[in-house]
Amino acid sequence: MGTSAGTLDSPDADAKIRCSDRSRAAALSPIGTAGTQDGFVLVEMPLPWPRDVGRTPEGVALAPLLAPRRHRLQAVVPADPAAPPQERGVILHSRPPGPGFNGYRRLRGRVGASLTATVAALLEAAADPAPSEFDAPGVDVLVCTHGTRDSCCGRRGAALAVRAADVPGAEVRRTSHLGGHRFAPTFLVLPQGTAWGYADPELVTKVVRREVPFGEVAEHYRGCTGLDGPQVQALELEVLRKVGWSLLDVPRTGTFDGTWADLSWREDGQTVIWAADVRAGRAVPMPRCMEPATPDGGSETEWDVTAVYRCQ
Repeated sequence: MGTSAGTLDSPDADAKIRCSDRSRAAALSPIGTAGTQDGFVLVEMPLPWPRDVGRTPEGVALAPLLAPRRHRLQAVVPADPAAPPQERGVILHSRPPGPGFNGYRRLRGRVGASLTATVAALLEAAADPAPSEFDAPGVDVLVCTHGTRDSCCGRRGAALAVRAADVPGAEVRRTSHLGGHRFAPTFLVLPQGTAWGYADPELVTKVVRREVPFGEVAEHYRGCTGLDGPQVQALELEVLRKVGWSLLDVPRTGTFDGTWADLSWREDGQTVIWAADVRAGRAVPMPRCMEPATPDGGSETEWDVTAVYRCQ
């Protein structure tokens, strides 16, 4: 995946190594690092963004609305930088009510006179299964380019966003921190909620258009943000290897207990269940970006998935 392990041999290089270079050198698996969210609110905010967009006036105003609903704020670069603040776009991806996950509902509005009022209206519409004037089907590809949060995303993510800007069938947007900067460049596909790492423009196209068998992109998969917990995300990866892209289209539910994970959905009037043993695997030393590895530094744990089988 690019950087060779030899890059880490020099003490001088080690003191300045980027986290994404270290991850590539260690062939660190990204699966299970997607996080879990019931929704995302995309708000157009001009650059530069602070390290934490939650500390912006927009973030502070929206926190009481979003935190209880487990919705995440994502700043995105305005589509029209010259547009006045009230004309900037707001997109909500919100998990529909009911069990199972096969994608968020996408709604769209404008900031208008009050960003808080606009987001509240979008959330209210999303909670009602009836059609809404805000419904706006479409695909958003969010590429993390948040350089003030992590230099790897600032360098690699910004380059990816430029090179992948014209991917057919999706709107590619530069966004704030998505997590997983050690796998930079990273991107998130909404409404399907799939997160990816070690990306390049070809990967973005393959994922959006599903042009290749899932197995060809499996090593880039971080997991689905609509599934709870890294263990279930790790199991889903193995099921995707066997079932293919169509799995992302069915409402699926995952659970984890002890070391046992399962993933289930309805198919032809019956419940399909896949299960596996999922345990913590290799722990890879992973200090902060541009800092040397130390004995008491941080680490990243991979997930070992074994005994995968279909129960029903």
